[in-house]
Amino acid sequence: MNVIDAILSRKSVRSYTGEQISEDELKTILMAAQAAPVGLAAYENVHLSVITNKEILKKINTNAEKAFNRANMLYGAPTLILVSTKLAGGSMDNVAYSNAASIVENMALAAVELGVGACHIWGAVMAMAGNEELVAKLKLPAGFTPVCALAVGKTEEKYEKRSIPADRIGVNYI
Repeated sequence: MNVIDAILSRKSVRSYTGEQISEDELKTILMAAQAAPVGLAAYENVHLSVITNKEILKKINTNAEKAFNRANMLYGAPTLILVSTKLAGGSMDNVAYSNAASIVENMALAAVELGVGACHIWGAVMAMAGNEELVAKLKLPAGFTPVCALAVGKTEEKYEKRSIPADRIGVNYI
């Protein structure tokens, strides 16, 4: 599959069989994360946590359900790849969030190539970041804040090239 086909086929998979992806698939997805652009090449300011512990996944999901009054916010995915970053609290945090988003998108595109189910996770991570007790269970390096994640797992859904409207996002030319 070429990169344009992967981009046009990418979607949010929200149904999983419960089966873990293979070690090779996980390594490929994590390599895609390593290839993501990071502002000023400050790779030391981002951190990945591969969460497969069912108890911790359940706590993350329950915490999110309480925060948003919505069930099953991790969709039953057996793996959550959490992206954490150092935040300074100012306008430069835009770089940190952009780095994290680029990392997740690279991983999502790798998942498409592999036929692995994947879904960007934002709300559950936002809820988790506000729960110090839960964040402590993640054993993140000092100074890191969870900002987004990718849920991954085996799925019965298939990726198919979609027709994307050319005017879905407004564009102006200067």
